[in-house]
This record gives sequence, C-alpha cells and structure tokens, in this order.
Amino acid sequence: MKALIITPVPEDKKYLFSFAGLDIVYKEKKDVTAEDLKDTEIVLGNLPYSLLKEDPALKWVQLDSAGIQDMAQLGDDIQLTNASGAYGEAISEHMLAAVLGMMKNLYPYYDQQKEHVWNNLGSVNTLSSSTAVCVGLGDIGSSFARKMNALGAQVYGIRRTVHEKPSYLKEVGTMNDLDAYLPKADIVALSLPETAETKHLFNEERLRRIKKGALLINVGRGSAIDTEALIKVMQDHWLKGVHLDVTEWEPLPKNSALWQTKNVYITPHISGRFNAQTTYDKVLQIFHDNLVHYLNKEPLEHLVDKKAGY
Repeated sequence: MKALIITPVPEDKKYLFSFAGLDIVYKEKKDVTAEDLKDTEIVLGNLPYSLLKEDPALKWVQLDSAGIQDMAQLGDDIQLTNASGAYGEAISEHMLAAVLGMMKNLYPYYDQQKEHVWNNLGSVNTLSSSTAVCVGLGDIGSSFARKMNALGAQVYGIRRTVHEKPSYLKEVGTMNDLDAYLPKADIVALSLPETAETKHLFNEERLRRIKKGALLINVGRGSAIDTEALIKVMQDHWLKGVHLDVTEWEPLPKNSALWQTKNVYITPHISGRFNAQTTYDKVLQIFHDNLVHYLNKEPLEHLVDKKAGY
C-alpha cells in the first residue's frame, strides 16, 4: 500500500507513520507530479484536485487544513478527512487579539506613536459589556465563543442546524435567525467554510444590519464577505473596525482598495497555518490516528461531508 505525504514531517516525527506493509513517499507539494500519484492509495496533505483526479488508485485524502478547497469534487468512493480540531486554539487567540486591538484603539495609538503624537483617543468598550455573535460554531467559532464568554461577554451563536445549546452561549440560532441577531452585536465573528450558501453572505444590506460602530472579524473564508460592499460600508464609517485574516482573493492584489480602507486591518491568512507548534503537533496526531484507523479498517475521524462542504 502506497501513501504520499505532502505535509512537512520532521525526521524525529516520521516514526508516527511507520507501519508494516505501508510504503511512504515524502514529497514537497511543489514537486508532486501525476507520476508520483501513480498507484497511490493514501494522500496526507493538500494537493489540488486537478492532480488528485489523475490517481485511479486513490482511496483516502487526509487534508492538513480545516477548509476543503476544491476537494468536494472527489468521487464518493474516496474518503476525505480534514484537520478540524487542530486550529481552534491558535485561531481563536488571534481573533481575541484582533478584538482587543480594535476595541482598545491600539492600532490608531500605534499610528500616533509613529508620528510622535501623545493624544487620548477617548472612550473604549469592554468585553464584559459587549455582545458577540459568532457566525459558525465549528472548532474555531466555538473556541472563540468560549473565550469571549469566559471574559464576560454575552455570546450568541449561529450555525447551520441547531443542536443542544452549550453553556457558554446565551442563545443559538440558525442562519435564518442571523439578521435578527446582527443589530445587537458589538462584535461579529465569522468562521464559516466556503460553500454556495456562504458566498457573499455578508453583502451590503447584511453588513449594514450590524450595529453601527461594531467590530467585524473574518477568519473563515474571504468569500463570506462581499469585498466591494465592505469597502463601501467602511467608507461610510459604519463599523468601528474590521479584521480580515482571509480575503476574497488571496494573496490580496496589491491594487486592492482594501489595503487603504480606513479601519480595515489585514493579516495574510496566518491565524492558523503551522505558525503555532501546538497546531502542527495536533495535525500530525490527526494524521497518525486516522492512519491507524485506516489500516485497521476502522471508521475515520474528521470525515468531510462533501455535499455540505465541511
């Protein structure tokens, strides 16, 4: 049985994937060709669908990301698993830092520092007096909601289907309830997958449903926000601040007006990745555990619903 591992694995971690009867090939993503995939049953890591579709022996793809990109096109006979659960801690901390940076005016104070200006910018809000609406309650959204609740915020959640309400949420609604929650939000946090239903979910009308002066964060997929609508809303000073770790086009083109839009703060899709060692360790552990399941013909964990897109 042949397995191709694209995700970088240090030498001292390769023992995690050493099993009798398993032929492991380690390769950098940029160097993978259709020939490398020949007779490959397992792929651990993220490759484009255009390459994977050339492998008739493929039975299982384990992604190192939570998002599935174009992998929903894989046939029903191919199992697809992701690394959901590995990123919640790191990304939710990034979200919390972004909230506090905007809420406490840290960004404009830094701008003042560069100009050698000593000036009080006035009143700020507190987390304990804030209402947060988390749109998406997967691993990332739930981790952020727990942190916000622990710091005293009233937290509401929006998810595709309603399950039992966790203790850290005041209420849980579905996407049908979204517009009713947005006017009460001081903070709106998006951690949505990319699906047909989430594309431009936040158009101009919905952006303006958010309470004026609120904060907006997006760490899911950039397509959830209509970029042109966001620029227009921010030019009207509707929101106090927007933090984007994801954008509709990545890398964000140098000529995009987002770069110059006042009170929009951008990080280059780095809140997750492998920048935190704990995230990387969790991804490798998910790989290992699922490989054990696969070899033992047991059900895999983190299975993706290709039709739902996550």
